Amino acid sequence: MGNSTYTPQNTNKKVIIKDDYIRKDGRSALYIYVSVDGEWDRIPLKLYWPTEFFDKEAGRILPRGKEDKDHSDYQIMIDTETNKVNEIFKEYRLASKTLTIGQLMRDYNSFTARKDFFSFYLNDAKERLKRRKIEKGSYKGQVSTLNSMIEFWAWEQKRGKKTEVSDRLPFSGLTPKLLENFRAWLKAHKNNIPSTVENHMKNVRIYVKRALAEGNVFDDPFKVVKVTRPETWPDVLIEEQLQELMKLFTDPGTPDNWKQVLRHFLFSCFTGLRISDVKSVHHENIKGDWLVLMPKKTLGKQKTVRVPLHPMARKLVTSLAGHLFETFTEQYTNRLLDKIGKAAGVDFKIKTHTARHTFGTLFIELGGDVVTLQDYMGHRDIGTTMKYVHISEKRKKEKINVFDKLFKTI
Repeated sequence: MGNSTYTPQNTNKKVIIKDDYIRKDGRSALYIYVSVDGEWDRIPLKLYWPTEFFDKEAGRILPRGKEDKDHSDYQIMIDTETNKVNEIFKEYRLASKTLTIGQLMRDYNSFTARKDFFSFYLNDAKERLKRRKIEKGSYKGQVSTLNSMIEFWAWEQKRGKKTEVSDRLPFSGLTPKLLENFRAWLKAHKNNIPSTVENHMKNVRIYVKRALAEGNVFDDPFKVVKVTRPETWPDVLIEEQLQELMKLFTDPGTPDNWKQVLRHFLFSCFTGLRISDVKSVHHENIKGDWLVLMPKKTLGKQKTVRVPLHPMARKLVTSLAGHLFETFTEQYTNRLLDKIGKAAGVDFKIKTHTARHTFGTLFIELGGDVVTLQDYMGHRDIGTTMKYVHISEKRKKEKINVFDKLFKTI
């Protein structure tokens, strides 16, 4: 959005040669001198040219002879860099935004990322992970979306019979039509289910909005493209299945690595902790009959969660100090949970997050209220917590359907 009080700025640029230092080969370094409202800086071109073949007044290199092949190549490289500066000047002027010399230097140094959505997306995601604004699981999911979009963009260009396929997507190319094609491609070529497709679209929207917020000038395609939230129900253990897992855990014949995984998985079933928090939870987090911690997913928001520590959960903790549990990688844990689930007769593929969903659903089914559950699970939006109420209602409805069997026999 432009500034209503914008005042035209005095911007300038010129190629200069630093002839106060001449190298042994007789050449000196070339720079772009830039200024904004009287403040100036120099951009190193990392190119060198003989001082006697440089026109200081025009700011141009001169050919050293009739057939100086280097001259034309060097001039192209210089023009490319000066055009970047012109682009930045133009962008701020057209958007009626105030440019500072510091911002000019930052924009120049990140010019490719500013013009290429893919570069911006990846760099910004890395920075958010580094600053702990997102957790590693979210980062991996967002990079997965980026990789799918890069694959789609190559396919889209080939479909359009472009002779040269670019690995860059300019911000101006982020049109509603392109994003709708991406959505269709995810369904047709990746066989993604609706919830996965919309999650990819949501991730793209995150970085489109962030790019716009950082001052990149392009039309927001999400003013037209809408991200929907398909109704999906996570797999949740019923009480009988949870009891079967408990039996497996206490069975002397159960492999040690299965028991190690079951120990923290069942702890999550009784506390609602995410796997990222199970890996980091410490004895210092136990405060009397409460588990008090700041979930990794909410670190950037500084939200503390307090969950009552059920006696069954306490029995699963055998360590005396330090971390409560020894854990494997999430990938390996999920592979073991799949085998464990099959051994216990569970009719779906168990994953680490199944424990958290089980906690939320059983809490409601056993008489808990949704507001208290929201606090225990650390949800900012009660709408997120309400899904466990919906799952509970769905399961009640399924239970009443057992009468269908009776009526079929009449």
